[in-house]
Amino acid sequence: MKISASILSADLLNLERDIKEAVEGGIDLIHLDVMDGHFVPNLTFGIPLGQRLKDKIPIPIESHLMISNPDRYIDEYTSFSKYVTIHWESPVQVTRVIQKIKEKGVSAGIAINPGTEVYSIEDVLDRVDYVLVMTVEPGFSGQKMIKESLGKIDLLRGIREKNGFNFEIGVDGGINRENIKEVVSHGPDIIVSASAIFNGKIKENINFLRNAMSVSVNGPGNS
Repeated sequence: MKISASILSADLLNLERDIKEAVEGGIDLIHLDVMDGHFVPNLTFGIPLGQRLKDKIPIPIESHLMISNPDRYIDEYTSFSKYVTIHWESPVQVTRVIQKIKEKGVSAGIAINPGTEVYSIEDVLDRVDYVLVMTVEPGFSGQKMIKESLGKIDLLRGIREKNGFNFEIGVDGGINRENIKEVVSHGPDIIVSASAIFNGKIKENINFLRNAMSVSVNGPGNS
């Protein structure tokens, strides 16, 4: 199980310092939340930051495109990302954009908001490499988790096993010390966390999450 650190909650005035500490703490991925102020009511990071991150960090980047027109920027984001994830709810031809991402040799992801059911994306599950289950409404860090969305992880795991699909399952939104064990119990492959990593002592936070994940997977006393 991988930890993907969303830099949305990092100290932007000390971003390089915070990312370096997170990498040293043992995260597996950097999660770049890209927001356009249109698809979601916030503006965040873009292409220049992603390009600089690729030059500076030794771990892969996961670009989460919460934007209305991801099809316009696939060339740029695939140039520095291991995963490029678009939203099912974005007003684009999703299958075409997924294919374009894959043609670049990058893992293509589809994200679904809390109000979107798994059955909505069943027709593309044989084409994607990654499904990101949102457990908050996309746009802002620090929201309370919508726990009802965790059941989608179970449904996706069942579909994956039944059909022999290979997509990874991620979960993103409101994950913290209080609910990490419950999240892990559903068996996602990637856990995205922002404030639970970057608020406070970064390495200690990562160590806590990693230990909680280990205990939840292996059972008490088997971590």
